[in-house]
Amino acid sequence: MRKSNPVVLITKEDVSVKVENVTTMEVFNVGDVDCTFNGATLKAGKSKTLVVADGTYSNVDIDVVFSTTALAGYEKKIEIIYKKIIPSCVN
Repeated sequence: MRKSNPVVLITKEDVSVKVENVTTMEVFNVGDVDCTFNGATLKAGKSKTLVVADGTYSNVDIDVVFSTTALAGYEKKIEIIYKKIIPSCVN
């Protein structure tokens, strides 16, 4: 039996990372600045589902680029919440 644990990744800067064995993933732009997430624009205050909980798992490349036109005092912040399969130990 495979188990999955929730993970929260918060970034306030441009980031590129690969996450393996993801069972669900949702992205929330909780900041004040629009960003490009995996090539699509994610407006401030909006969310996007990348991996639906359908019993399968995926490897996801996360690529976040914040808008360079952000005004001073505006917050850049993305929350990525996902579940990742945790390998079980067999003794």
